[in-house]
Amino acid sequence: MNDLLGTRLFMAAVTPMRSDESVDHQALAAMLDGDIRRGVEGVYVCGSSGEGVLLSEAERIAVAETAVAAAAGRVPVVSHVGAMSTGEAVRIAQAAKHAGVGAISMIPPLYYGYSTDDVVRHFRTVIDAVDLPFVLYNIPQFTGRDISEGGFDELLALPQVIGVKHTSRNLYGAERILHRYPHQTLINGFDEFYLPALSIGARGAIGTTVALQIELFLSLRRRFEAGDLAGARAVQVRINDTVEAMVEVGVFGAAKYLGGKASALSLGDCRSPLPSLDDAARARLDEVHARLQEHIATTAAEDAA
Repeated sequence: MNDLLGTRLFMAAVTPMRSDESVDHQALAAMLDGDIRRGVEGVYVCGSSGEGVLLSEAERIAVAETAVAAAAGRVPVVSHVGAMSTGEAVRIAQAAKHAGVGAISMIPPLYYGYSTDDVVRHFRTVIDAVDLPFVLYNIPQFTGRDISEGGFDELLALPQVIGVKHTSRNLYGAERILHRYPHQTLINGFDEFYLPALSIGARGAIGTTVALQIELFLSLRRRFEAGDLAGARAVQVRINDTVEAMVEVGVFGAAKYLGGKASALSLGDCRSPLPSLDDAARARLDEVHARLQEHIATTAAEDAA
Protein backbone atom coordinates (compact mmCIF):
# COMPACT_ATOMS: atom_id res chain seq x y z
CA MET A 1 0.00 0.00 0.00
CA ASN A 2 1.28 3.43 -0.90
CA ASP A 3 2.56 5.48 2.00
CA LEU A 4 1.49 8.75 0.41
CA LEU A 5 -2.19 7.84 0.79
CA GLY A 6 -2.43 5.25 3.56
CA THR A 7 -5.16 6.10 6.05
CA ARG A 8 -4.59 9.83 5.69
CA LEU A 9 -7.42 12.32 6.00
CA PHE A 10 -7.07 14.78 3.11
CA MET A 11 -8.95 18.04 2.97
CA ALA A 12 -10.55 18.72 -0.41
CA ALA A 13 -9.46 22.35 -0.28
CA VAL A 14 -11.67 25.21 -1.38
CA THR A 15 -10.09 27.94 -3.49
CA PRO A 16 -10.49 31.32 -1.76
CA MET A 17 -11.52 34.14 -4.07
CA ARG A 18 -11.74 37.89 -3.90
CA SER A 19 -14.86 39.84 -4.84
CA ASP A 20 -13.64 40.06 -8.47
CA GLU A 21 -13.36 36.24 -8.57
CA SER A 22 -9.56 36.27 -8.67
CA VAL A 23 -7.81 33.63 -6.56
CA ASP A 24 -6.74 34.88 -3.13
CA HIS A 25 -3.43 33.08 -2.63
CA GLN A 26 -2.71 34.78 0.69
CA ALA A 27 -5.96 33.43 2.13
CA LEU A 28 -5.31 30.01 0.58
CA ALA A 29 -1.91 29.72 2.21
CA ALA A 30 -3.21 30.88 5.59
CA MET A 31 -6.18 28.51 5.42
CA LEU A 32 -4.03 25.49 4.57
CA ASP A 33 -1.49 26.28 7.28
CA GLY A 34 -4.22 26.55 9.90
CA ASP A 35 -5.95 23.35 8.85
CA ILE A 36 -2.69 21.39 8.83
CA ARG A 37 -1.95 22.68 12.33
CA ARG A 38 -5.39 21.42 13.42
CA GLY A 39 -4.60 17.89 12.24
CA VAL A 40 -5.41 17.61 8.52
CA GLU A 41 -3.10 14.95 7.11
CA GLY A 42 -3.10 15.82 3.41
CA VAL A 43 -4.22 18.49 0.96
CA TYR A 44 -6.11 17.89 -2.30
CA VAL A 45 -6.41 20.98 -4.51
CA CYS A 46 -8.41 21.95 -7.61
CA GLY A 47 -10.99 19.20 -7.21
CA SER A 48 -14.74 19.73 -7.05
CA SER A 49 -14.56 21.68 -3.78
CA GLY A 50 -11.71 23.75 -5.20
CA GLU A 51 -13.72 24.66 -8.33
CA GLY A 52 -10.90 23.25 -10.41
CA VAL A 53 -12.84 23.02 -13.67
CA LEU A 54 -13.80 26.71 -13.29
CA LEU A 55 -10.16 27.81 -12.99
CA SER A 56 -7.85 28.59 -15.87
CA GLU A 57 -4.78 26.49 -16.57
CA ALA A 58 -2.52 29.17 -15.11
CA GLU A 59 -4.69 29.53 -12.01
CA ARG A 60 -4.63 25.79 -11.34
CA ILE A 61 -0.85 25.71 -11.61
CA ALA A 62 -0.56 28.67 -9.24
CA VAL A 63 -2.90 27.03 -6.70
CA ALA A 64 -0.73 23.90 -6.69
CA GLU A 65 2.37 26.03 -6.15
CA THR A 66 0.77 27.89 -3.24
CA ALA A 67 -0.45 24.65 -1.65
CA VAL A 68 2.97 23.02 -1.79
CA ALA A 69 4.60 26.10 -0.28
CA ALA A 70 1.98 26.30 2.48
CA ALA A 71 2.24 22.60 3.32
CA ALA A 72 6.01 22.99 3.56
CA GLY A 73 6.58 19.24 3.59
CA ARG A 74 4.35 18.63 6.62
CA VAL A 75 1.68 16.75 4.65
CA PRO A 76 1.42 15.55 1.04
CA VAL A 77 -0.31 17.64 -1.60
CA VAL A 78 -2.32 15.99 -4.39
CA SER A 79 -3.35 18.15 -7.33
CA HIS A 80 -6.36 17.40 -9.52
CA VAL A 81 -5.27 17.95 -13.12
CA GLY A 82 -8.30 16.69 -15.08
CA ALA A 83 -9.17 18.87 -18.07
CA MET A 84 -11.32 18.94 -21.18
CA SER A 85 -8.36 18.16 -23.45
CA THR A 86 -5.53 15.70 -22.98
CA GLY A 87 -2.91 18.29 -23.82
CA GLU A 88 -4.12 20.70 -21.14
CA ALA A 89 -4.18 17.91 -18.55
CA VAL A 90 -0.59 16.98 -19.44
CA ARG A 91 0.57 20.59 -19.10
CA ILE A 92 -1.13 21.06 -15.74
CA ALA A 93 0.25 17.74 -14.50
CA GLN A 94 3.79 18.57 -15.56
CA ALA A 95 3.58 21.97 -13.88
CA ALA A 96 2.16 20.37 -10.73
CA LYS A 97 5.12 18.01 -10.65
CA HIS A 98 7.49 20.96 -11.03
CA ALA A 99 5.68 22.64 -8.12
CA GLY A 100 6.42 19.63 -5.93
CA VAL A 101 3.08 17.87 -5.48
CA GLY A 102 3.23 14.29 -4.22
CA ALA A 103 0.66 12.91 -6.65
CA ILE A 104 -1.83 13.93 -9.31
CA SER A 105 -5.46 12.96 -9.75
CA MET A 106 -7.97 13.14 -12.60
CA ILE A 107 -11.64 12.81 -13.42
CA PRO A 108 -12.61 11.35 -16.81
CA PRO A 109 -12.98 13.91 -19.63
CA LEU A 110 -16.39 15.58 -19.90
CA TYR A 111 -19.10 16.59 -22.38
CA TYR A 112 -18.48 14.45 -25.47
CA GLY A 113 -19.62 10.84 -25.54
CA TYR A 114 -16.19 9.32 -25.16
CA SER A 115 -15.82 5.55 -25.26
CA THR A 116 -14.14 3.76 -22.39
CA ASP A 117 -11.12 3.21 -24.65
CA ASP A 118 -10.97 6.96 -25.31
CA VAL A 119 -11.00 7.68 -21.59
CA VAL A 120 -8.36 5.07 -20.80
CA ARG A 121 -6.12 6.49 -23.54
CA HIS A 122 -6.62 10.00 -22.11
CA PHE A 123 -5.62 8.86 -18.62
CA ARG A 124 -2.72 6.77 -19.92
CA THR A 125 -1.27 9.68 -21.87
CA VAL A 126 -1.15 11.85 -18.75
CA ILE A 127 0.22 9.02 -16.59
CA ASP A 128 2.99 8.30 -19.10
CA ALA A 129 3.87 12.00 -19.46
CA VAL A 130 4.38 12.62 -15.74
CA ASP A 131 6.42 10.43 -13.43
CA LEU A 132 4.17 10.85 -10.39
CA PRO A 133 1.81 8.63 -8.39
CA PHE A 134 -1.69 8.83 -9.85
CA VAL A 135 -5.11 8.73 -8.14
CA LEU A 136 -8.16 7.90 -10.26
CA TYR A 137 -11.05 10.19 -9.34
CA ASN A 138 -14.42 8.45 -9.59
CA ILE A 139 -17.31 10.91 -9.31
CA PRO A 140 -20.03 9.56 -11.62
CA GLN A 141 -22.74 12.04 -10.62
CA PHE A 142 -20.62 14.79 -12.23
CA THR A 143 -18.91 12.87 -15.04
CA GLY A 144 -21.63 10.43 -16.08
CA ARG A 145 -19.14 7.56 -15.86
CA ASP A 146 -18.61 5.11 -12.98
CA ILE A 147 -15.06 3.78 -13.03
CA SER A 148 -16.07 1.00 -10.66
CA GLU A 149 -18.39 -0.50 -13.29
CA GLY A 150 -15.44 -1.83 -15.26
CA GLY A 151 -13.30 -1.14 -18.30
CA PHE A 152 -10.39 0.41 -16.42
CA ASP A 153 -8.40 -2.73 -15.62
CA GLU A 154 -5.44 -1.55 -17.69
CA LEU A 155 -5.12 1.54 -15.51
CA LEU A 156 -5.76 -0.15 -12.17
CA ALA A 157 -2.97 -2.61 -12.90
CA LEU A 158 -0.37 0.14 -13.50
CA PRO A 159 2.20 0.65 -10.73
CA GLN A 160 1.82 4.44 -11.07
CA VAL A 161 -1.87 4.20 -10.12
CA ILE A 162 -1.84 4.12 -6.34
CA GLY A 163 -5.51 4.56 -5.51
CA VAL A 164 -9.07 5.48 -6.36
CA LYS A 165 -10.85 8.49 -4.90
CA HIS A 166 -14.35 7.05 -4.78
CA THR A 167 -16.94 9.83 -4.54
CA SER A 168 -19.96 7.64 -5.17
CA ARG A 169 -22.69 5.87 -3.25
CA ASN A 170 -21.86 2.68 -5.14
CA LEU A 171 -19.98 0.93 -2.34
CA TYR A 172 -20.52 -2.41 -4.06
CA GLY A 173 -18.51 -1.16 -7.02
CA ALA A 174 -15.82 0.11 -4.69
CA GLU A 175 -15.59 -3.26 -2.95
CA ARG A 176 -15.27 -4.98 -6.33
CA ILE A 177 -12.31 -2.75 -7.22
CA LEU A 178 -10.58 -3.79 -4.00
CA HIS A 179 -11.45 -7.43 -4.57
CA ARG A 180 -9.85 -7.40 -8.02
CA TYR A 181 -6.99 -5.05 -7.15
CA PRO A 182 -6.17 -5.48 -3.43
CA HIS A 183 -2.96 -3.50 -3.89
CA GLN A 184 -4.99 -0.36 -4.63
CA THR A 185 -5.82 2.14 -1.90
CA LEU A 186 -9.51 3.05 -1.86
CA ILE A 187 -10.04 6.62 -0.68
CA ASN A 188 -13.51 7.64 0.45
CA GLY A 189 -14.83 10.79 -1.23
CA PHE A 190 -18.28 11.21 0.34
CA ASP A 191 -17.79 12.34 3.94
CA GLU A 192 -21.19 10.96 4.93
CA PHE A 193 -19.94 7.50 3.88
CA TYR A 194 -16.64 7.47 5.77
CA LEU A 195 -17.57 4.70 8.21
CA PRO A 196 -19.41 2.53 5.65
CA ALA A 197 -16.44 2.93 3.29
CA LEU A 198 -14.01 1.85 6.02
CA SER A 199 -16.14 -1.24 6.56
CA ILE A 200 -15.61 -2.44 2.97
CA GLY A 201 -11.87 -1.75 2.95
CA ALA A 202 -11.39 1.95 2.25
CA ARG A 203 -8.47 3.45 4.09
CA GLY A 204 -8.33 7.24 3.98
CA ALA A 205 -10.61 10.05 2.91
CA ILE A 206 -10.53 13.12 0.69
CA GLY A 207 -13.51 15.24 1.59
CA THR A 208 -15.07 18.68 1.51
CA THR A 209 -15.80 18.72 5.25
CA VAL A 210 -12.65 16.95 6.47
CA ALA A 211 -10.94 20.21 7.40
CA LEU A 212 -14.10 21.58 9.00
CA GLN A 213 -14.52 18.45 11.13
CA ILE A 214 -11.00 17.01 11.36
CA GLU A 215 -11.43 16.32 15.07
CA LEU A 216 -14.48 14.15 14.32
CA PHE A 217 -12.84 12.28 11.46
CA LEU A 218 -9.78 11.51 13.56
CA SER A 219 -11.99 10.27 16.40
CA LEU A 220 -14.09 8.09 14.08
CA ARG A 221 -10.95 6.48 12.67
CA ARG A 222 -9.56 5.77 16.14
CA ARG A 223 -12.86 4.24 17.27
CA PHE A 224 -13.15 2.10 14.15
CA GLU A 225 -9.58 0.83 14.48
CA ALA A 226 -10.24 0.00 18.14
CA GLY A 227 -13.34 -2.01 17.20
CA ASP A 228 -15.74 0.48 18.78
CA LEU A 229 -18.33 0.43 16.00
CA ALA A 230 -21.10 1.97 18.12
CA GLY A 231 -18.84 4.86 19.02
CA ALA A 232 -17.75 5.27 15.40
CA ARG A 233 -21.39 5.35 14.29
CA ALA A 234 -22.15 8.06 16.83
CA VAL A 235 -19.40 10.22 15.36
CA GLN A 236 -20.55 9.53 11.80
CA VAL A 237 -24.01 10.84 12.79
CA ARG A 238 -22.38 14.06 14.02
CA ILE A 239 -20.38 14.40 10.81
CA ASN A 240 -23.56 13.89 8.81
CA ASP A 241 -25.40 16.64 10.71
CA THR A 242 -23.01 19.14 9.17
CA VAL A 243 -22.98 17.50 5.74
CA GLU A 244 -26.78 17.48 5.56
CA ALA A 245 -27.10 21.16 6.35
CA MET A 246 -24.36 22.11 3.89
CA VAL A 247 -26.05 20.19 1.10
CA GLU A 248 -29.32 21.99 1.86
CA VAL A 249 -27.83 25.44 1.25
CA GLY A 250 -25.23 24.53 -1.41
CA VAL A 251 -22.24 22.49 -0.37
CA PHE A 252 -19.45 24.39 -2.10
CA GLY A 253 -20.50 27.84 -0.97
CA ALA A 254 -21.16 26.43 2.49
CA ALA A 255 -17.66 24.96 2.62
CA LYS A 256 -16.14 28.37 1.96
CA TYR A 257 -18.35 30.11 4.49
CA LEU A 258 -17.77 27.58 7.28
CA GLY A 259 -14.09 27.37 6.43
CA GLY A 260 -13.88 31.13 6.80
CA LYS A 261 -15.55 31.00 10.20
CA ALA A 262 -13.18 28.27 11.36
CA SER A 263 -10.07 30.12 10.17
CA ALA A 264 -11.18 33.72 10.74
CA LEU A 265 -10.45 34.36 7.06
CA SER A 266 -12.57 35.67 4.21
CA LEU A 267 -12.64 32.87 1.64
CA GLY A 268 -15.13 34.60 -0.64
CA ASP A 269 -17.93 33.21 -2.78
CA CYS A 270 -17.80 30.56 -5.45
CA ARG A 271 -16.96 31.49 -9.02
CA SER A 272 -19.91 32.01 -11.34
CA PRO A 273 -22.01 30.24 -12.45
CA LEU A 274 -21.93 28.53 -9.03
CA PRO A 275 -24.35 30.47 -6.81
CA SER A 276 -23.50 32.72 -3.90
CA LEU A 277 -25.07 32.20 -0.49
CA ASP A 278 -27.95 34.42 0.51
CA ASP A 279 -28.52 35.85 3.99
CA ALA A 280 -30.82 32.99 5.01
CA ALA A 281 -28.19 30.43 4.05
CA ARG A 282 -25.50 32.26 5.99
CA ALA A 283 -27.74 32.42 9.06
CA ARG A 284 -28.40 28.70 8.77
CA LEU A 285 -24.66 28.02 8.52
CA ASP A 286 -24.02 30.12 11.62
CA GLU A 287 -26.25 27.65 13.45
CA VAL A 288 -24.41 24.74 11.84
CA HIS A 289 -21.06 26.14 12.96
CA ALA A 290 -22.26 26.46 16.56
CA ARG A 291 -23.66 22.92 16.50
CA LEU A 292 -20.41 21.61 15.05
CA GLN A 293 -18.46 23.11 17.94
CA GLU A 294 -20.77 21.25 20.31
CA HIS A 295 -20.17 18.00 18.41
CA ILE A 296 -16.42 18.51 18.60
CA ALA A 297 -16.56 19.19 22.34
CA THR A 298 -18.81 16.18 22.99
CA THR A 299 -16.57 13.87 20.98
CA ALA A 300 -13.43 15.12 22.70
CA ALA A 301 -15.03 14.57 26.13
CA GLU A 302 -16.02 11.03 25.20
CA ASP A 303 -12.53 10.25 23.92
CA ALA A 304 -10.97 11.61 27.10
CA ALA A 305 -13.25 9.57 29.38
